[in-house]
Amino acid sequence: MTDDSNLKSCSTGITRRSTLLAGVGLAAAGTFLDSFGTTASAQDTSAFYPPVTPGIEPRGARVQPYPAACVQSGVVRTFDSSGNFLPDALKHNVDAMCDLIRRGADEHGARLMSFPEFGLQVPSVPMTPAQWWPGTIRADGPEIERIGKAAQDADAYVAFNPMEGIDRFPGRYFLAGMIVGPSGDVILNYRKLTGLTGKTRPGDLLSAWLDHFGADSLFPVADTPIGRLACVVAGDMNYPEIARGMVLKGAEVILSPTASATYPADHSFEVPVNTTMTRRVRAYENVAYVLLSDLGPVGADAQPPFRRRQPSQIIDFKGNKLAGTQSGGVEYAVATIDIDALRRERTSLGGSNLLSHLQMPLHREMYSAADFAPVNTHLDAPLASTDEHSAAQRETVSRLVEQGILVPPGIG
Repeated sequence: MTDDSNLKSCSTGITRRSTLLAGVGLAAAGTFLDSFGTTASAQDTSAFYPPVTPGIEPRGARVQPYPAACVQSGVVRTFDSSGNFLPDALKHNVDAMCDLIRRGADEHGARLMSFPEFGLQVPSVPMTPAQWWPGTIRADGPEIERIGKAAQDADAYVAFNPMEGIDRFPGRYFLAGMIVGPSGDVILNYRKLTGLTGKTRPGDLLSAWLDHFGADSLFPVADTPIGRLACVVAGDMNYPEIARGMVLKGAEVILSPTASATYPADHSFEVPVNTTMTRRVRAYENVAYVLLSDLGPVGADAQPPFRRRQPSQIIDFKGNKLAGTQSGGVEYAVATIDIDALRRERTSLGGSNLLSHLQMPLHREMYSAADFAPVNTHLDAPLASTDEHSAAQRETVSRLVEQGILVPPGIG
């Protein structure tokens, strides 16, 4: 994999709505100190795509290449230091996202945009599910309607990560990966499957979840005129089974909202950190584009020295970085998505078409026989304390040691 590109990384500069500076932690995902930057430099090299041998004749309409953008947006806190919900702050964040959607279309011609994890709601202290609940968003709520209207105005597909409340499961919050289309409607809603925080994962109430939403809700893919889109939130990209589950249903572009750990202001990202490495591997092994959209500045009163997160990046189906942000501030990373090139690769003959080599019967028995972390652990009530995760994890580790799958470290 190389860091080559013939595409551009573009900065928004600072606007009235985008002057959100760093200063608070993300309690639900660990405590982060944020950064801010205002400039970006262009990347001006070419990714190399070796010629392929066609395995099938072309058919149907071609998807014309189009600009896509990772929008490294900022956010203000939507809960105060006591965990009380701040409705005006949520309205501010929705306004800012809608503004960035319209600007992404007007200034960059983006047909597809991906916003970061915690891009709408963020706490300033660790919170319980009961505290999160008043600040959650419904998939058919007014906030999503407004974001959908902005997507409609932009004639674009937009992915983002709200903390979702589902009335069927009161008192819980879910980390959703939603995509709205140019129609203004939600065309995909993925809920984060992993992570030992206070959120509810579909697997925590799997029986009730499947009864209510069905199995297709676990690995959703949207078939659109600009390609087949999926959304995998944050740490779920660390698990190859999750992205592969989307690709087995045809996903071609995986949108990956995240809020990574922060690094010192002078940290060099020339050597990829784990956030980047996992996504570049997911792109390569699945012959899929990946849009890593990381969180920008948090809060309104940051002071130097600034720290920054892993830059947002657009990664092609060879694992090449096409474009990336240059600062920790509010910024666009823009690159061209060529769905037809991806489809030529996926239908080619030879060694580069990795998906066509998969002999799935080799893996079925191994996976069906494996029993690691339990499901249905919180059917009746949401998580009361993250200590419950530790207890369940300890039981899983002990069981796997007893089965001889894991080996404990030695003494002395």
